[in-house]
Amino acid sequence: MKRTYLIPVLLLTTALFACQKEAKLQATPEQPAYTLPQGHTAADDSIIAIHKKYGTYVLYRFSQGDFGYDYTTMRKDSAFNANPAYVDTTLRFFRQQLMALYPESFLKKTMPFRVLLAAYIGSGDTRHADGFASTSGTLTIGWADSTLLGKTPAELKNMRGLLHYYYWERAIRTEAVVVPPAFMALTPAAGYNNIHAGNRYAEGVVSDVYEKLLNPARDYISFIRVIAGTSAETLEAGIFRPQVDKKGLLRKKYNVVISHLKSTYGIDLQAIGNLP
Repeated sequence: MKRTYLIPVLLLTTALFACQKEAKLQATPEQPAYTLPQGHTAADDSIIAIHKKYGTYVLYRFSQGDFGYDYTTMRKDSAFNANPAYVDTTLRFFRQQLMALYPESFLKKTMPFRVLLAAYIGSGDTRHADGFASTSGTLTIGWADSTLLGKTPAELKNMRGLLHYYYWERAIRTEAVVVPPAFMALTPAAGYNNIHAGNRYAEGVVSDVYEKLLNPARDYISFIRVIAGTSAETLEAGIFRPQVDKKGLLRKKYNVVISHLKSTYGIDLQAIGNLP
């Protein structure tokens, strides 16, 4: 008579399933790109809080790749690690002069992956005058040394305009924001090739970054820079005078920028420019 061994078979099957269950692969927790805090500064708690809220790494120790790599290109200049004694001062500048002035919804949409606090940006011992830089993943603030504390109120206003310029430059590069069609409609009909120092205001252009390619995006963020760093009173007494804005194009573009930022993002850019 043929015998069957049901119990051993059942036990073997159960054991096999148990082993398979135990051997099931577990997802490996995603490792953070950087370890925070990086050291011991007064800004460390704020840096961690920014990362938790926006996913942004604020770094004061970083590599040249962190600074210069932009997917297919590498910047030729360099950024140098911050002086730790001035990290808190520089981060407060960023928070007070930009983050505190934009709605949370806009910040969550546009904050970069990395914000680098650098002692300075330059080539060798030569500091770049702007003191800011951007790539698709990074905004670099090159004032994390003693020089920031020596800036006059007028210089700080100009720096605020530059900070907003480079913040928006990165946001436009990644298409987190776009140049509005109403602004595009006011770009020079013949293009930007014939724009120069002598006719830029008459043609409705405020950009003075001549070593870079002038295009609608740079034209647009140059208006953001000027407005964020200039009071309405100064604009009226300056570039909006009829003898400067000969065709009224500067005021038209200004109105488009002000209206678009306010209606789309809830940003009152001229109120920022009116700040001390």
